[in-house]
Amino acid sequence: MGVKYVIVEPDPPGWWARNKFKTVVVLAVAAVVYLQGRDSGSAEGPQPRPTGPPAATISRSPQ
Repeated sequence: MGVKYVIVEPDPPGWWARNKFKTVVVLAVAAVVYLQGRDSGSAEGPQPRPTGPPAATISRSPQ
């Protein structure tokens, strides 16, 4: 009877399989830094917007 199966060493993992976790972490950190840099306009946070002049109100009460 001949040889039915040949057991061989599997190929070593490729670059992506070895470095997938590190690559995803670096890209996630870069995305967070980029998005935080876009959101904050100044170091003190958002400034209040000026409002218009006060409106005159007339109250009419019976005298």
